[in-house]
Amino acid sequence: MLQASLLLLMVSAAQIPAGFTLQGQITTDREKASIKLVLEDPKARNAEVARAEADTAGNYGFSNLAGRTYRLVATIDGKKQERRDVEILCRPGAVVSKDFHYGKIDPTLMLHFPAEDPDFVDVAELQGDYPKDVLRDYERAYEDHLNGNISKAVQRLEAITAKAPRFYGAHARLGLIFQQSGCYSDAETEYLRAAELSPRSVQPLLNLASAQIRASDLPGQFDSAIAHALDTLGRVLELRPGSAIAHCLIGAAKVKTKSYEEAEKSFLRALDLDGDFSAAQLMLANLYLHQEKWDEAIKQLEEYLKDNPFAPDRGVVKRMLETARGENRELRIPNP
Repeated sequence: MLQASLLLLMVSAAQIPAGFTLQGQITTDREKASIKLVLEDPKARNAEVARAEADTAGNYGFSNLAGRTYRLVATIDGKKQERRDVEILCRPGAVVSKDFHYGKIDPTLMLHFPAEDPDFVDVAELQGDYPKDVLRDYERAYEDHLNGNISKAVQRLEAITAKAPRFYGAHARLGLIFQQSGCYSDAETEYLRAAELSPRSVQPLLNLASAQIRASDLPGQFDSAIAHALDTLGRVLELRPGSAIAHCLIGAAKVKTKSYEEAEKSFLRALDLDGDFSAAQLMLANLYLHQEKWDEAIKQLEEYLKDNPFAPDRGVVKRMLETARGENRELRIPNP
């Protein structure tokens, strides 16, 4: 991941902590909206820290930030939106990626890959007996994570890895938290460490590949991040050739490189291995929409809605289905 540096003349980098870059994308229900952003410090009576303006695609960026909690205020087409809290948990020098949506309807489908809990690991992989205070602190960190006290969870887990550097669960959970917080470089570090500690476990590698695919959206990271993700997924398939998640993630990476035929094969393989894998089904449907294969898209979307009557993303999927049906009808109307 990119590093934002604060280099001052005649002063070493070790003396000055590197600043963070906060970037991401703002989406709204409006087309071509004017989006102005202000970052505030809630501990200083919401004093303004920085301001920026999103580009036409909604991309924004702030640089040279300290690690703390901020409030983001967006003004869209002259109307101020509700404040959003932004907590930076990454290690110094990282690029933090956070996206925000304003409006009642999400414009795009957000896909989440199923993940095993980091606590589940082959017992033979774990080496050493841990002191009671380490196990107690891990349990508390786990509870903090579940309860949304993310910064406290990170503090506890960092302390645990310092005391017990071979504690697999602490590294795996740190990676998960960093990934969820948009700290992809830090997530990669922790997943790699977890994979070293548990070489027969595929979960840290799957999460690593997912983080690497997300990191490909960062400036200057596309080629290397995708290459690393595909290499990681190759390692997964060596360990578990029948991993549906691995094949689905390969498909996601191939979509980004516009290798659509290979992506389709990977999504279909994932569904062959796990017919209930909704993420693969939706990604395949989205690919068909992009390729204007309306019949194929309609089939996948209808099956998803039938099998997932209470899915939280039903609204977005229904709009995708309506689009496919509308385009399909127009295609079948003969020209006068």
